Amino acid sequence: MNIKSKLIFWTDKFSKSITTWLELNHPLFMQEWEYSLAQEKKYTLRSGHNPFRHGTLIDRKGEDEFTFHTKKCIEWVPFQEYPKTTFADCMFETSQHIANKGKTIDFFWSGGLDSNAALLAFNELGLQKQLHVIMGGKLESPDLFKKIVKDRIDYTWDETSTETVLHGLAKPDEHILCSLAECDPMFGCKSNFAGRGIVSKDLFDCWETKRRYYSSHNTWRYVTNFSKDWIDIDNYMPFFMQKPIEKWLCNHVISGDMVYYDLTHEGWGDWFKTGEAPDAPSQEYYKKCKIPLRDFIYDLTNDEYAYHQPKNASGIRLTRDKSLRVLAITGDGEIITHDNFNDINWNNYIVDL
Repeated sequence: MNIKSKLIFWTDKFSKSITTWLELNHPLFMQEWEYSLAQEKKYTLRSGHNPFRHGTLIDRKGEDEFTFHTKKCIEWVPFQEYPKTTFADCMFETSQHIANKGKTIDFFWSGGLDSNAALLAFNELGLQKQLHVIMGGKLESPDLFKKIVKDRIDYTWDETSTETVLHGLAKPDEHILCSLAECDPMFGCKSNFAGRGIVSKDLFDCWETKRRYYSSHNTWRYVTNFSKDWIDIDNYMPFFMQKPIEKWLCNHVISGDMVYYDLTHEGWGDWFKTGEAPDAPSQEYYKKCKIPLRDFIYDLTNDEYAYHQPKNASGIRLTRDKSLRVLAITGDGEIITHDNFNDINWNNYIVDL
């Protein structure tokens, strides 16, 4: 199969466009297409997501394909016990591994717990000159910005806080694309807003299904308004999907130390509108989650705020003032948009067509 017949990322709008394309070009195939969507739905539910509000589904083990022929960007790490290491060592090893590419690192930083930990890891190793910090809207950690970022690290701050601007700032054709979007699911989060109304029968199965089929490509959403026609997929390096941390997390689950949580639980109140709920009852429970991250930040800063930092959903605070440009990304890095969608022979991308 030609590599151009594979996808590494797609959006809900792309899936809808493909369905319309099939109805026009292959109406007799629609029964098979609906069957493939039904198979996807099973894994979507197991991963804690709403099947009507999800995008990319890719099997990192390379065994399952559903609607599209796919290519994984992050190698599969089997669930098993690995040699013991400290969490701090895994953070530093990951930071150095990303920096070893020798490229500028487009690093998306919200000032939340996850991105603070990664920023501090890069900073501790003296890798500031490789970072290009990208921020949008309100900062969650203004003190850390003044101490670590301002006047020390190259940064771009989209004060308008729009997806249109923020998701077009990275340069994945030249720079490393690095975000912390995978941290929540990797650290035991059932799901974010896309999982409202879904109850997981088994928390471990939810975590492992998400890790295998969903967690590896969340960072692609940060380039959904990229202006060029090609990206270098080797530049894709989401921080919490690197092997040192993923192996550590496998040990963390096996030892029974993972603290699972659900951002769609009623205890979070109506934070779906603002992304902020400082007084929500579930915030107290959240302080028990991600303790390794909190310990890591405290050890580097001696600031007990790490143990009290609440959960904010920075993505919800972004506004979208028009449709984003990128519909999908192919296995060779070609950007699919509304403009070139009809130029592609989609027969080669769809399973069993």
